[in-house]
Amino acid sequence: MLESLRAPVLPEFMRSLRGFAAPEALESADHARIFAPLLSARKTAARVETAEGRLAAFDATRLHKALTDAIAVLGAEHVRSDGGERRALVALLTEMAVPMFLALTHMAAKGSAFRTAGETTRDAAWSTWVAAVQSLFDETDRFWLAANVVLGALPPVKRRRPHGASSLRAVAAIVFVGAALVFFAAPLRAQHVTVRVPVVRPETLLAHGFDVVGSDAAAALVVVDPSERARMESLGWRGTEVLVTGGAAFQARTTPVVFRSYDDPARGVRRFVDSIVANNPRVSVDTIGRSFEGRPMLAVKVGPRGDSPARPNVLFMATYHAREWAATEMALRLIKYLAAPSSGNARVDSLVQSRDIWIMPVANPDGYEYTFTADRLWRKTRSPQASGAFGVDMNRNHRQRWGLDNTGSSNQPSSEVYRGPSPASEIETRNIEAFHASHPPVTSVSYHTYAGLLLYPPGSIYAERPADLPVYQTLAGTNAKSAVIDHLPGSARSFYSPSNGWMLYTTNGDYNDWASSQYSTLSFTPELTSGYTFGAYYGFEFPDDEALLQKLFDDNLPFALDVIESARDPFGWSSPTTGSRPDRVVLESISPDVRVTVPSAAVSQASINTGSAIPFRVDSSAGGRYTRRLISVTNGKPLQVSVSTGSESVRFTVLASNGAELAETGWVASGFKRDSAFLRSGKYSWQGAAGELRSPSVHVPADVDTVSLVFWTRYLGSGFDETPYGLVRISTDGGVTFRTLMRLQGSAPDFYPENVAIGGVRGKDIMVAFNPAAMTWNIDEISVVAHGAVSSTGVAGTIAIRPSENPVRRSDVFLSWPFDTPTGTVRAFDFAGHLVWSQRVTSGERVRWDLAASHVANGVYLVVAQCGGRTVQLKLFVARTGA
Repeated sequence: MLESLRAPVLPEFMRSLRGFAAPEALESADHARIFAPLLSARKTAARVETAEGRLAAFDATRLHKALTDAIAVLGAEHVRSDGGERRALVALLTEMAVPMFLALTHMAAKGSAFRTAGETTRDAAWSTWVAAVQSLFDETDRFWLAANVVLGALPPVKRRRPHGASSLRAVAAIVFVGAALVFFAAPLRAQHVTVRVPVVRPETLLAHGFDVVGSDAAAALVVVDPSERARMESLGWRGTEVLVTGGAAFQARTTPVVFRSYDDPARGVRRFVDSIVANNPRVSVDTIGRSFEGRPMLAVKVGPRGDSPARPNVLFMATYHAREWAATEMALRLIKYLAAPSSGNARVDSLVQSRDIWIMPVANPDGYEYTFTADRLWRKTRSPQASGAFGVDMNRNHRQRWGLDNTGSSNQPSSEVYRGPSPASEIETRNIEAFHASHPPVTSVSYHTYAGLLLYPPGSIYAERPADLPVYQTLAGTNAKSAVIDHLPGSARSFYSPSNGWMLYTTNGDYNDWASSQYSTLSFTPELTSGYTFGAYYGFEFPDDEALLQKLFDDNLPFALDVIESARDPFGWSSPTTGSRPDRVVLESISPDVRVTVPSAAVSQASINTGSAIPFRVDSSAGGRYTRRLISVTNGKPLQVSVSTGSESVRFTVLASNGAELAETGWVASGFKRDSAFLRSGKYSWQGAAGELRSPSVHVPADVDTVSLVFWTRYLGSGFDETPYGLVRISTDGGVTFRTLMRLQGSAPDFYPENVAIGGVRGKDIMVAFNPAAMTWNIDEISVVAHGAVSSTGVAGTIAIRPSENPVRRSDVFLSWPFDTPTGTVRAFDFAGHLVWSQRVTSGERVRWDLAASHVANGVYLVVAQCGGRTVQLKLFVARTGA
């Protein structure tokens, strides 16, 4: 039996402790109270010789009570009055002690494992338990060091204070409203600050896992806590603290007037939502789960109650990162705007009734509340992690390409971009992913601050482009015509720059890539505000100013309404904000490979011809619900490309081209030179940081109205600023005047293809020019391509597939055959474009899809019926119980 087994000698647990024998610990009653329970257990364990006796000496239940009592005594001795001030101090100390109590739980688990261990594993189990005891001592030591800062800042307990004076004033201003605590902490050692780091490139700091949030005057802006700042300085990079001058309420340590904490029962986020629901029949609220600390994660529904396949889901979220208060305010104002009673705004009324609009104002409630109670610049969740760290970056914790590299996320728990110990390790992340499975959004927006950007996937690998790029650019626009114009006074930006996520920096495990890949959701991340006003930096601490917050909302409202409206038919939708709509066939590149996007439903019938049919592959980039990218490697540079989608055919003819090769003439390079960085064909590309690269005059035939400029490019700008940049311009008067076609900015260190369509040039002579503004810019494989007439070979079906039920809750579903001709095919694709089921139809009538036999998960599928040149589509929801 265990009682008869003698145990190995216990080691000395105190040698590794930093605070145990520190000068401030000597003769300290506080120190004695915190360590007394462990020292007593160690002394008792040394007196007994059996394993069971030593395990009993470190009884977890007894130690937990003793340590809890010690914290309560500390509160009582440092705050005489038994009221809110004492409760606040005890609550603060208890939160700081969480790692210590977790270590205690871990030790108990290892003790239980030793008790059940066999003879062969007994020694290893004992060593594991001893290591757990050491961790308990270590965490207690860390708690003492942190608690000593707080307790040492308090006035002596014997000093008399005027009536109403707070003994915690040196540490915090604490206000109790009902049962909730609103706590504005003065600076503690654990708080984050923004520092300006000169000389070092932001990309270098990002590669080391630092939280780079901007750039300013040839320096990177980085948010660090004391430990991360020490790590940065150990690498030789020193920063100076940036003082916020934007007037944020927290800087003055006063209660915000406009911003809302999560828990405040008088005016917090939860109270705001409850008030809206109680007073507006348009609004309901659901809890998608609870956070690590038990807070409800609220999802507000605006519009009809219940789900309906006839109403596409649209999702808005905010505040993945806790410190981004302006994002929460954007979401709350959107709820209020959409919930307002009908006031003659026919567009809003129609959208609310015909969409299932979900708004999640705070995706990270624990971290968000913590920014109001302890650390204004806290970013992550609040779950305990290894090495005494806290929190995970939720926007690196999703399952898509999780942990792809240590640049797009970090494997270090102390890092602000820590991805977590495993994919979707955070309960908050899992709750959001589960919500998607139940309510797959057609479009979604995740509000962040700050950078003044409109980001869309992919974001993990440089140069990747989404298969649904034509739809993304219709909604978000381009740098030449953005969907969001910045009207904030003194802003550092004039518009939000639309781009792939990697244009700022690469990320992996982020929401956009996950939602796009798993559900083919058209997902966007607006980075609200530029973080500056008239040259003054405020960063994440947007001023607590009603007028400025309303201006921020007004700037972003048109894009939000477009996202809602487009969800009915994104591929067939025209944007009133950007003035564009997706083209059915887009030529992206003609050399060194042909790249075109075509409708997803037409991929099986598509062909590419450059004189004869050439093979192609379907790009595996994120998404592909509406269009897919076809890539075909060619020999040389084709002069003509024809693309057929089964129902239509488009011909493209090269009018002019240049690849920077020595034999190619006619282009004028001023400030550009040939560079040895080149693509898979040729030896050179053009490179310049100033000046101009201009084409010769190109004649457009009289029967051609539209041409495309296609080229490959890379550039080294900044994702944080509007400058540097590069302009692509066109002239129709022989080079006398030019107008801008395209503006490129951001960071694109790898070559990728760009294209822009130019209409209204029938029979004209045109010139194109590339003009960099302090941006190192490489350009290669440039082609001016004429669009031929589109020839139609079929008529789209106007009748519908009728399912036996939708959503489908059974193991199979019956689909009506929509055509009068009784033969054809029915296929089902998931929203990543993968074929999951196909059946040949020979007798018309009804077609059975056995979902169980197809092994499909719950979600949304695109069912495509084809007969000759006719196609009919159906969005089918699968929601089987237990699937």
